[in-house]
Amino acid sequence: MIERKAGKKEATSGLNLTPMIDIVFQLLIFFMVTAVFAITPGLDIKLPEAEESENPEKENLFIVIDEQGAMKLNHKSVTYANLKHELMEKRKLLDNTTMIVIQADEKVFHGQVVKVMDISKSAGITDLVVATEPKKR
Repeated sequence: MIERKAGKKEATSGLNLTPMIDIVFQLLIFFMVTAVFAITPGLDIKLPEAEESENPEKENLFIVIDEQGAMKLNHKSVTYANLKHELMEKRKLLDNTTMIVIQADEKVFHGQVVKVMDISKSAGITDLVVATEPKKR
C-alpha cells in the first residue's frame, strides 16, 4: 500500500513479471541446448564427399559407423550381433517405405558398410542410402 500526503492509503495493483520472464528465458535456453544435441549423431565421423547429394524427405532409420567401427542405430549403440533384431523391432513401428541411411566415416572399411547393408536386407528393409557430404568447391 502507498501512503499519500493527505493520509489516505491506496492499494497498489500490478503484476510482477520478473519470475515469469526468468522462466521463459530458462525454457528458451533449454530448448536451444537440446536442439543442438538432437542434431549430432553421437559418434565423431567424417562423411565422404560426393558430387551429387540429396536430403531424405521422410523419417528414416540412421546407422552411424565411426572410424573405429562402433555403430549406433538412431542414437542407440548396436553391434553386428543385435543389429538385425533392433532393425526388426524398429520396422514393426514404422511403415514399409522407411529407408536406412548409413552414415559411415570415410575411413571405415567397405566390408563393414556392406555387412550392415546385408543385415538390413535380411531384416526386410530394402531401401538403403549411404550418406555423403557435398563436395567442397
